[in-house]
Amino acid sequence: MEIFVIKRGILVMLSAAWILSACNRSSPPLPPDVEQVGDGVYLFQSSTHRSLFLVTNDGVIVTDPLNADAAADYRSAIAAVTDQPVKFVVYSHYHWDRVSGADVFTAEGAQIIAQERCAQRFRDNPNPAVVMPDITFENEYQVSLGGKSLDLFYFGPSHGDCLTVFLARPANLIQIVDLVEPPHTSFPDNPNVPYVRPHNLREFFAQVQTLTEENGVTQVLASHIKRVDNGNDEPQPSPATAPVTIIADQARFWNEIYAAVETARAEKNIGIDSFVKLKTIDLEPFESFDGYRKEDLPVIMRRFVGFYDMGR
Repeated sequence: MEIFVIKRGILVMLSAAWILSACNRSSPPLPPDVEQVGDGVYLFQSSTHRSLFLVTNDGVIVTDPLNADAAADYRSAIAAVTDQPVKFVVYSHYHWDRVSGADVFTAEGAQIIAQERCAQRFRDNPNPAVVMPDITFENEYQVSLGGKSLDLFYFGPSHGDCLTVFLARPANLIQIVDLVEPPHTSFPDNPNVPYVRPHNLREFFAQVQTLTEENGVTQVLASHIKRVDNGNDEPQPSPATAPVTIIADQARFWNEIYAAVETARAEKNIGIDSFVKLKTIDLEPFESFDGYRKEDLPVIMRRFVGFYDMGR
């Protein structure tokens, strides 16, 4: 009996070890440039950029290859997560720093998807590093694989002419590349806001908020990595997600810009150089936003004045 118990104990221990080994084989540790943020939803990191990819039992959906070097690392990172092939690559918008280098994916048969205005931009201003899309869409498109999907929404010009909002299902995670960035709403890094299309921002954010409410979205995914001061000796990388309320807060920032410009125009507080006279502006609504810089406000507002004057 004693021998039987010992043998049984040994067998149990071996069985546990085998199970643990099998689990390790089926769920290998993620590479350092990948973070899992939901069911089949991952973010690939390169330099300060984050790109979303969706893993399914029938293949992988990739977004924003970034550039040739990053895309090669991207492909290697995906291979460390799954042996499924990449079936689709989706561009978030037309800026070359997000959409170059897709060749590594098309070489294995992946198709490129982009909003139709992006395709027109690529035709008007070609770049050999940017692979032209195989599939284009106007307002909405669903990329489905293996019971999961990446839903694509175009709500008009916002950050550039063709920014596409990503909604990963069933995880219900949203990403709004370059325009809404966790962990907090903030001033734009470049006060010249060269890519922002002011005339449609209010409508864009209103439609995005409706989308999140109708689909029960609770989290927003980052498209960049920032350094956040948490009171430690060294700033830490910003988190990959933020509560969906960040969208309404970022909308409020742009709406405050609109309101300040419209008030300045009505009260004739805009100079001949299109700069709003800052001393006439109530600064308090802006002071709570991350990256607040008083001196940036006239520069940001000047772009809105210019677009207003052009009817854009």
